[in-house]
Amino acid sequence: MKKINIDLEKLKLEYLENKKNTLECASIFGVTESVIRRRLKELDIKTRSSSESVKIKTNIDNTIIIDLYWKQGLSISEVAKKLNKSDNFVKTRLRESGAGLRSVSEGAKKWRKTDHISDEQIIDLYENKKWSTYKISRYFNKSPDFARQRLITIGHKRRTNEREYNGSWKGDITDIKDLIRTGQKTVHWRNMIFKRANYKSEITNSLSNRLECHHITPFAIILKSSLTKHKILENPFKNLAIFNDERFYDLENGLCMSEDEHHLLEQTPKEGHPWWRIWRCFSEFAINKNIFNNEDFILFNNQGQIDPKNSIITESSKKEVSQIIRYEHYIGTIVFRNFILISKINNIITGIAIFGPSLNPRYPSSTIELTRLCIPYYVIRPFGVDFLHLCYKHIKDHHPEIRQLISFADPSVGHNGGIYRMAGWQKDGHGEENYAYFDTINNKLKHKTSCRRIRGIDKTEKQLAEEKGFIKIPLPPKYRYIYNLY
Repeated sequence: MKKINIDLEKLKLEYLENKKNTLECASIFGVTESVIRRRLKELDIKTRSSSESVKIKTNIDNTIIIDLYWKQGLSISEVAKKLNKSDNFVKTRLRESGAGLRSVSEGAKKWRKTDHISDEQIIDLYENKKWSTYKISRYFNKSPDFARQRLITIGHKRRTNEREYNGSWKGDITDIKDLIRTGQKTVHWRNMIFKRANYKSEITNSLSNRLECHHITPFAIILKSSLTKHKILENPFKNLAIFNDERFYDLENGLCMSEDEHHLLEQTPKEGHPWWRIWRCFSEFAINKNIFNNEDFILFNNQGQIDPKNSIITESSKKEVSQIIRYEHYIGTIVFRNFILISKINNIITGIAIFGPSLNPRYPSSTIELTRLCIPYYVIRPFGVDFLHLCYKHIKDHHPEIRQLISFADPSVGHNGGIYRMAGWQKDGHGEENYAYFDTINNKLKHKTSCRRIRGIDKTEKQLAEEKGFIKIPLPPKYRYIYNLY
């Protein structure tokens, strides 16, 4: 290979006297930087490091930077701006000079004097109200990083991004789900279903070495309903109440089948109607065991959901709606009623509204209460508002004596009455503060009437509650809404 000729004396002059770096020298001589490095090595000249080159190039003495940063108390950014350099340049010079950087607490002394927010205020919001650092910063109209930096400055231990402090946390769902699925109650439930089916698949009536149980109404739907119902309880009562929720262990909601059949069924969309999922895999069995026919099942889309736009309102019975209310409505029961309205497409229920007498003496007899409202999970949303309007029309046509509707939204389970406001209802204040009981023996949430005084027994409600092992659970007042039909 032919050696490239370079004037070594000129190279020595440019590099040592004129303080050019290797890249600049390569540009002057029209060669690559590696060639310049080799020639300098031949001249026994040690090449400079990048930081040494920066110092030479900038001609800024370290004492100037140290004076601005340590003596005058300027921040890294302020020093960099004053010298027309980057923040990283200032940090590098301070570290190389041995002067180092200020600690977080020293660096915070200056900016902490610019506001009147005490450390105690921030700690109270962070620890007692469980606010995030971002929310605290916004509350004080500061930068998003303000509260976090203040907590670091005062040495306060910060929370980990786990459980209730994680935006995706839904309240120990995984733990309670695993507890239910592996618990003794579920084992007993499975054994009872196996025994009922004579240890055969209920789909094909055939023996199998590997039998499994399937929740017809999905386990996830029941869990969601139970979590809502027991939201008012604190752990460990909450987990105990959910674990003992009898809806998980209903024999009517269980189906015995082989492992292969169950695996095939679980491949269908989980948001679909429970019997549509079975029909999709085992159509003959689904039709024989259900009131639906092929024409009904064909109405569902590929996800097993139904469009409710052609629904027809009709009055119904408790028997027809009890299963949907039991598994999908968070309360799970039907109280004393005047009548039940449902919307249907063929035999498929798309909405349920249960109306009962108003017990509030301030309202006339022409007022009835909407005690339960349920839109099944397999119905394509939104439909709640349209369903209520269909109910208004039916009541006007068939119950002209009813002039006004009343309903309540329960804030203890996260309801604020949004659907009523969208459907034209008016807020009418709120009810009185209420309470419920938690049965610590059976681990169940009880209505307050479970400790009413018994005729002939001279005991107070408090004494009866203590005897039964009940704990009083205070409830916030419910929001009251009214709708005038005329």
